[in-house]
Amino acid sequence: MKKARVSRPSDRRGVTFGIVPKLLLSILCPLFAVLTLITVFLGLRSASTVNTVMNAELEAATEAAAAQVEAFLDHYYGVSETLGATQLVRDVTTESAAGSMWSHELYGELLETLRLVQRENAADMDYIWVADLSTEELLQSDGAFFRAGEIDFPTCSWYQLATERGATITTESYESANGDEVVTIATPVSYNGETVAVVGMDIDLAHLQELLMEVTVGQTGYITLYDRDNLILFHPDSAVMGVNAADAGYSENMLSAIVNKEDSAAMRYTRGGTDYYGSTTPVGDMELVVLGVMPVAEYSSHVSALLRVMIVGMVCCGVLLAAVCVFIALSITRPVKRLDAAAARLAAGELDVAVDTRGRDEVADLGRNVSEIVARLKKYIDYINEVSSVLYEIGKGNLVFTLEHDYAGEFARIKDALLDIRGTLTATLTSIAQSADQVNAGAEQIASGAQALAQGATEQASSVEELASAVQELSAQATEEAGKAGEAGRFLEQIKDEVNKSNDQMETMRQAMADITTQSAAIRGIIKTIDDIAFQTNILALNAAVEAARAGEAGKGFAVVADEVRSLAGKSAEAAKKTNELIERSVQAVKRGAELTELTADSLAAVSRETKQATETIETVAQAYQGQADKLAEISSGVDQIAQVVQTNSATAEESAAASQELSGQAGMMREQISHFKLGQADGPAEAQGSPVPAGAAAGFDSGNKY
Repeated sequence: MKKARVSRPSDRRGVTFGIVPKLLLSILCPLFAVLTLITVFLGLRSASTVNTVMNAELEAATEAAAAQVEAFLDHYYGVSETLGATQLVRDVTTESAAGSMWSHELYGELLETLRLVQRENAADMDYIWVADLSTEELLQSDGAFFRAGEIDFPTCSWYQLATERGATITTESYESANGDEVVTIATPVSYNGETVAVVGMDIDLAHLQELLMEVTVGQTGYITLYDRDNLILFHPDSAVMGVNAADAGYSENMLSAIVNKEDSAAMRYTRGGTDYYGSTTPVGDMELVVLGVMPVAEYSSHVSALLRVMIVGMVCCGVLLAAVCVFIALSITRPVKRLDAAAARLAAGELDVAVDTRGRDEVADLGRNVSEIVARLKKYIDYINEVSSVLYEIGKGNLVFTLEHDYAGEFARIKDALLDIRGTLTATLTSIAQSADQVNAGAEQIASGAQALAQGATEQASSVEELASAVQELSAQATEEAGKAGEAGRFLEQIKDEVNKSNDQMETMRQAMADITTQSAAIRGIIKTIDDIAFQTNILALNAAVEAARAGEAGKGFAVVADEVRSLAGKSAEAAKKTNELIERSVQAVKRGAELTELTADSLAAVSRETKQATETIETVAQAYQGQADKLAEISSGVDQIAQVVQTNSATAEESAAASQELSGQAGMMREQISHFKLGQADGPAEAQGSPVPAGAAAGFDSGNKY
């Protein structure tokens, strides 16, 4: 027997994605994802906190600037309201209605008071003045006195605002004669509920602008101030001083906050295409608003710096964690790689493999298990050699063999299976041989019976053909009789039509006789009328004759005429009597003719009914003949089918005989093939049968360390 060969793997599929990358991906991907989420979460929270701090800083700087502006203006509000509340101002303005402030005795004292107040506030106050609304005069602290008509009070904004609101006001900013930015603070003076004067002062904003310039918002931010008409009172960029906020390029959100003098939180807005963060705070009730401004770059710089620090920290942590994970992964995979090398040698057929079993972890256990597998594989070699030899013998048809080795573990099932196969094949082949003999005997019997069946089928076919011929003759006769019955029916139908016509003519004649009877009655009436006329004519003729006799000679001619008329009347009566007798005899004849007509009509009706019944009977007979012909046709068709079946059976019987002979030949061939097998006793002990496997057959595998 040829030595079994085990193909060695000439190449191994390279590892494209090893354990180390898998471990690193399974650990680092979730780790980096968690780190990223933590960084994003902390970044968002930190950015929110920093933004809150920046908003608070921006709002605090804005509120501080607004407080400075309010404190600056509050001082002058107090000065204006205090002066306006003095008795001196009230006396001079209320008592000058009949004349002029110039002529009032307290004029000098009022001027001195104005100068004193101006000197005390000379740093910011250009002038302080009192306007008498009744005389339209104005006295200024520098001694200038303006009479009625020199100043148009109604066109001045301080006049309009003070009289309209009845409280201290601040006008829009304007440029003074010396070029300084100035606002006017004006306080109305009331007397008996009526505004009689206005105390005002012109405040230079240079000092206030210096104060606002010193206010810092972050590192690069600044403060701006807007008056009641939304004009810019202060801005670090002097080019926009005095410009209306609506014309300064502010975005809608910030422009709305400025125009409505809102106390707004920090918001992002644009001006002139540049982004800023800003917060607005109104200055008390003075209709001024302060805007604190911080560029977006500075506002976001703290958040950006914080995010950069967090990202760098995350990257450093990630790198450190990756290094630790790589070290751990390599320490885990080194023993696995050694086991992989040992397994590769086993896969190549080398059983003399030393496996490292040091350690107390799962990898060491795996190494010990591999060592045990190697020892068991060496033992399995003997099993495989013996099994392959047995299978080789079975392939040659030798079912007599003995298994020498004690098959342990799963190989015990192989031993049992081989012994079961031997017993089963032996029993099966023996049974097949016996069955082949029986099939051969049965096939011969079937062939003999099939030949007899074919002979009987041939005789049956001849009888069926004779029967089919007789049925066809009966069918032809029935069809002919049905045709004759149909002709008789059509003849009777014609007779029935003629009888119906005679009935119709008799009915017409009976109607004509009835009409004659009716007309005879009418004629009798006419004759009776003629008889009556003749009777009357006769009476008239008699009367005429009597009158002619009375007339004598003159009536002789008339008497002759009367005689002739009477003679004609008698003849008419006689003729009418004879005519009546003739008509009476005609009526009697017509009556007898009518009676005979009735009898004839009844006879014709009876003939018509009998003819109809005869026609229906003949039709029934014709239909019966036709049905009989159809049935005979069906019988003829059935007989034809029987003939075909008989012929088919005959052919089938002949084929069965041939097939039986072929089956007998195949059974002989099967018996000859089974004789090639070497069979033991099918019912003996499995282990006791046969002989040991030849030594040469067991040499299919090496007993050394390779297979």
